[in-house]
Order: sequence, then C-alpha cells, then structure tokens
Amino acid sequence: MSLKPVVLLYDLNNTLVDESATLIGKTGLYTAINTYNETNAIEALHQYDRAFGFITNKLSCVITGWNSYKKPRDQLLFRIRSEEKRSPLRNFTPVIIITEDHRLDLKTLALDPIDGNVAAYLHADDFQETLIDTLHKIVFGDRATELNSIAFARLRHEGEAT
Repeated sequence: MSLKPVVLLYDLNNTLVDESATLIGKTGLYTAINTYNETNAIEALHQYDRAFGFITNKLSCVITGWNSYKKPRDQLLFRIRSEEKRSPLRNFTPVIIITEDHRLDLKTLALDPIDGNVAAYLHADDFQETLIDTLHKIVFGDRATELNSIAFARLRHEGEAT
C-alpha cells in the first residue's frame, strides 16, 4: 500500500480552505490537511518534519494565502522558507498561494526564486479552474521550480510592459 502525497492547506478564509480541500479530495490522489490558523499550520509542518527538521519534510505541497493582518515578511510562506534555510540538506517545500490580494509587491515577493519561490500564484476568484492541474504538475511532475520560473518570468515581462 502506497501512501498518498500530503497537502497542507492554511488560510484565514475558512471557505477557501474548505473549497480547496473539496477539490483536492475529489481527485482521490492526495491527503489534505486543513488548518484554519497559523499555529495549527506550523504544528502540522513540524509533524511532517524529518530528522528534526534537518532534511526536507514529507509534505508534497503547502497551499496558503496572505494574512492581511501581518507584514509580508511575517507570513507563513517566509516562516517556512526560514526553517528550510537552516539546513543545507533541505529543499524548498512547494507552495501555492491563493489570494484575493492582487498587490504587485506581494506577488513579486512570493514569486522571487530566492525569497518566496512559490510554484504558483492563483487568484481566489478563479483558482478552481487551475488548482488541481497545478498540483498534479508539482507533486507528480516534480515541476515546482519550472512553474516558479515561468510565473516569475511572466511577472517580470508584465512589469516591463507597463
């Protein structure tokens, strides 16, 4: 019996978490862990750590959003990245951000390959159309880095066009 890849979901918007979990659950391919506050999300992250956090954790992907009550650098994404940078034996955990916040500065921070390195930046109004396909590419296609490169290049191209 093989275990399903584990996807951690966290957002302050409980409806968004539930809707994402329903979409993921319908595939039958993943185990989704729903968290509705950052404390539970951090606890879940630590439960899936391997070798006390020295090597890459067992999570296949984290799906999160922006917490408008926190500064950008205090977001869950950057807490994850900070933990990962502590050990040279850890790789980045793939992250998908789903947000209603269309601020260019936040999108740039998230997609920056050195800082945020998110695989996809989806908007809350239409993420349902692309979430599962994106998740499949990340988990089964091992294309998180490629997706980040494409999204970051698009963002830079859009910035130059304006």
